[in-house]
Amino acid sequence: MLKRIAYLFIFPTETIAILKIKFGGYIKKMPEMPLDELVHTLNDLDFCYATLNKVSRSFGIVIQQLPQPLKDSICIFYLVLRGLDSIEDDMTYPDDKKIFLLCNFHNNLLIENWSVKNVGDTEDYRILLENFGKVINVFKSLDSESQSIILNITSRMGTGMAEYVGKTGSIETVASYNLYCHYVAGLVGHGLAALFLIVKTNIIRDYLEDLQAGRTWWPKEIWCHYAVDLSEFVNNPHGERSLECLNHMVLDALNHVPDVINNLARVKHPKILESCAIPQVMAIATLAELYNNPLVFTSVVKIRKGLAYWS
Repeated sequence: MLKRIAYLFIFPTETIAILKIKFGGYIKKMPEMPLDELVHTLNDLDFCYATLNKVSRSFGIVIQQLPQPLKDSICIFYLVLRGLDSIEDDMTYPDDKKIFLLCNFHNNLLIENWSVKNVGDTEDYRILLENFGKVINVFKSLDSESQSIILNITSRMGTGMAEYVGKTGSIETVASYNLYCHYVAGLVGHGLAALFLIVKTNIIRDYLEDLQAGRTWWPKEIWCHYAVDLSEFVNNPHGERSLECLNHMVLDALNHVPDVINNLARVKHPKILESCAIPQVMAIATLAELYNNPLVFTSVVKIRKGLAYWS
């Protein structure tokens, strides 16, 4: 409690931003219940927004500030791709079944009440995929152009992800790293705005979590200059070579900032610009926090919630 009170005085602008987001009508109000209980009480659209708020702190806020009907389209687009990504991240799911599901996931959007059980890398994502029929129902209510975009990007992303199944420990080159980022985020740029910066930020930030889960996305072309094995940094987080490798990864991600700015410059609608810009600004702020930070190798580094809202 004392820590929270101190926060109010140390970061007053962030506190105001938190209050604005919480009470300014930006986030759809939902009962304070676990997602597996909400699924039985909410209609399809409300379940989608409840899931959005559960699985994404940043995107949940910015998506809900978009004007209609764009807001619902982007919400469904995001949940579809997060479901796809969670299938890829589930390291307990057999590779052959994973490849088939990734390559055919877009077709499932056309099957009424389709769902899949016991798949997903977290409980909330498993609940999403077990109740994916609700997402499909809202998807079918979207205009035909939005449906076409979502189907096309989901198909291309799933096929690209499938190429990397079983290869999570063998991304050798930066070119292969960039291709992977293109599949998991860059393709979204054809439907939204370029997200290379965001996905590279998440890959850097999630170093320890991914390593513990048996998947690694840091390219060997970079880390081989600083270690024999990528896991070495865990044992020596403050070491000069560890931090040099981390900073190399951060600088590689920052190479995408000019492209991000150029893409944002083409967006003219103020609300859409804001929703596209906020995640990018948060990614840059996160990179600043990650730079030269040994905690990357021992925990998950995140920017303060107030700073995220204030951005």
